[in-house]
Amino acid sequence: INTPLATEDDMLKYAFALFLNHDFEKSLQIARKGLQANARHAAFNRLAMYNNTDLKRYEDAEKAADAFFHASDNADYSYLDYRYYGALLTALKKYDEAIIEYGKALEKDNTQTDLWREISDAYEMKNDYAQAIASYQKYYDSLAKDKKTPETLFQLGRLYYGQGTSSDTLTVQPADRMAALQSADSVFALVSKQAPDSYLGDMWRARTNSAMDPETTDGLAKPYYEKVMEVLLSKNDPKYNSPLIECYSYLGYYYLLKSDYPTSKEYWNKILAIDPTNATAKKALEGIK
Repeated sequence: INTPLATEDDMLKYAFALFLNHDFEKSLQIARKGLQANARHAAFNRLAMYNNTDLKRYEDAEKAADAFFHASDNADYSYLDYRYYGALLTALKKYDEAIIEYGKALEKDNTQTDLWREISDAYEMKNDYAQAIASYQKYYDSLAKDKKTPETLFQLGRLYYGQGTSSDTLTVQPADRMAALQSADSVFALVSKQAPDSYLGDMWRARTNSAMDPETTDGLAKPYYEKVMEVLLSKNDPKYNSPLIECYSYLGYYYLLKSDYPTSKEYWNKILAIDPTNATAKKALEGIK
């Protein structure tokens, strides 16, 4: 590469091999060397975009993308070009533009169904949960049976939960929120069934039912928090202290509203046993006295 014998093709093959080996810095150096000789070389501009994106140098990547798409000779664009550009625009928080590029990638190769997950992520980041859910559903439906794991299903439930609890009151109407939360509850119920050894399905059912019953008047989340509490206590591991405190907080508040002060105090004291500085528990106990 550093001799007069190296051709442009040699440099390109070397730069691409370095990129495939995840040596993005060295690959970028070789690509820049190629661009010094020919600034309109499509493949070197492509590698400059790829490498800068992977190195998280997004401003440089955007300049390289502009050169690649608008100032390169004989460029033949692939699905991966549009996918990288979509990822770059997502990183730059240009979500609408990113979604367009991901769409172009799918037009080039509709077998790359992972793109639907990335499209879903971009929609979620712009708080468009309806489109995020629709896109993620396409991704989930495209998966082989062995890939439809509790984890992939959980993400669908999380999106429904996000729609139901979104702070953007203009885009999500009350009836739509309740429908979204009911859908989330159904998904998390399936997660709980598919992964009975995990507490996460029931924990998110608890959170979802709590969101459906914001005043805690019906205690919709109570059975799920109680179930999670039992599972976590059986594990006897300090790493579960945070979710345990969440369970105790809900139950302490529930019994406080029911004027069952002795039971309420039990739960607030359980929190203080884990975290003696917990302000919520201290305040609740002071109010019960």
